[in-house]
Order: sequence, then C-alpha cells, then structure tokens
Amino acid sequence: MFSGNYHHLIDSKGRISVPSSFRELVQVSGSAAVFLAPHPLSPPRFLEAYPVPAWLELKEKLLRLNRFDPNVLKLETFFIGSAQRCGIDPQGRILVPTRHREWAALRKDVVFNGATDRFRIYDRQAWEQALGDAEAAFKANPELLARLDL
Repeated sequence: MFSGNYHHLIDSKGRISVPSSFRELVQVSGSAAVFLAPHPLSPPRFLEAYPVPAWLELKEKLLRLNRFDPNVLKLETFFIGSAQRCGIDPQGRILVPTRHREWAALRKDVVFNGATDRFRIYDRQAWEQALGDAEAAFKANPELLARLDL
C-alpha cells in the first residue's frame, strides 16, 4: 500500500525521483512504469500515478460502465485521455510530461502522497492546501469518518 508523504525536487527537464518505498511497490507489481493522469476533482490540482496493474484494474471497471453515459464520456476524455505511461529510469526517476507539469503547476518543490493503490504528486503549495482542506473538513464534520465505515 502506498502511504506517507515525501518532499522531492523536480528538475528543469521535468524529472523527479520517485520515493524508494513507492518505487519498490511499483516494481513489485511487475513493471517499472506508472500511468500519470490529472485528477478530475481538483482543486488543488494534482497528478495521480497508478502502477500498471492498478491502471488495468481501473480500465476493467470502466469497460463495465455504459459508454453512452455523459459522465463516463467526460471521465474518458479528461482522465483516461490525458493519462500517459511513464517509465522509471535506472536512477529511480520519472519524466513528468510537460502538459502534466503545466496542468498541475509543478514548479520545483513537489510532494508525493500515498493513496492506497496509487500515489499523488502535488506542487508543495497545492499539497499544503489539500492537507489543510482535509483537516478542516474532518474537524468541522467528524461524522465524515464514521460514514466511511472503516
């Protein structure tokens, strides 16, 4: 399971070192690549990174949906259509495509945030906003956790 958060730097070419614990989980899945996609429910904007098996599982779920449902079409257009497979190089880095860097406003300081079967990549300021928003929502509405039935 992807968990924790890690602060890293993105270089001028758009390469970023994947945290070693995340890299190990990706490689254990049988591939040295992830699918990067912009998350449709931002703000703040962030990228989601799916190891190949998790991406294939998502694909299978999507194939069971009604292809003529307008919401499915929107998801396919925005999320699936924007996704790109990114390999992890021998130095443990991924090259974040320019359009993804621009969309998520990834500057220099980025945060990797674990999210069970995938991880997220935020610009540091966006991550601080997301973290603050989540904390405020749970403090204002403690029953939100109860509804999750964990």
